[in-house]
Amino acid sequence: MTARVKLGVLGRPYGLKGGLRLKTEADPEVLAALSRVVLAGKGPRALAGLEFVGGEPVLYLLGVNTRSAAEALVGAEVYALPEDLPELPEGSYYYHQLIGRPVFLEGEPFGEVSDVREAGAQDLLVIQKGLREYLVPLQAPYVEVREEGIFLVDPPEGLFE
Repeated sequence: MTARVKLGVLGRPYGLKGGLRLKTEADPEVLAALSRVVLAGKGPRALAGLEFVGGEPVLYLLGVNTRSAAEALVGAEVYALPEDLPELPEGSYYYHQLIGRPVFLEGEPFGEVSDVREAGAQDLLVIQKGLREYLVPLQAPYVEVREEGIFLVDPPEGLFE
C-alpha cells in the first residue's frame, strides 16, 4: 500500500453544491496544487475545486454535487499521495520525509526519527534510540535538517537524560 500524507478531516458542508470545509494545517499552496485526494475508507477522489472562506479551505470533490452528498462525507480523514505533493524549495521538507532519517548528536549516530507530532506552537521530532523515545522541538535552534540526516548541535544540557 502506498504511504499517504494526512491533510486533515472533512468538516461540515459549505453551501448547497457539495462543498466541504477541511480542518487542516496544510499550507494553502500545497492544497491548491493537488488534483486529487484520498478519503479514508472511500479511496481517491478528484478535486473539482478549492476555495478559501474566511481563511478556511473548502473542497469540492468530483461527483459530490449536493449538500446531502457532502454530509455523508463529514468526518472522513483526507490524505494526499506523496507523489501528488508539489516540490518544496531546497532546504524545505514535508514532515513525512523526515521519518526514518538518522539522527546525529554532536556528529555521532544517536537514533532515528520515528514520527513528527504536531504539538501546537512547536512540532516535535520523535527520536527513537533503542527502546527510548525522545521528543525534540523541530524548530529548535540546535536542530539542523540536512540531506544526510537530522543533526542536533549543542542541545540544552539534560535533554537526552
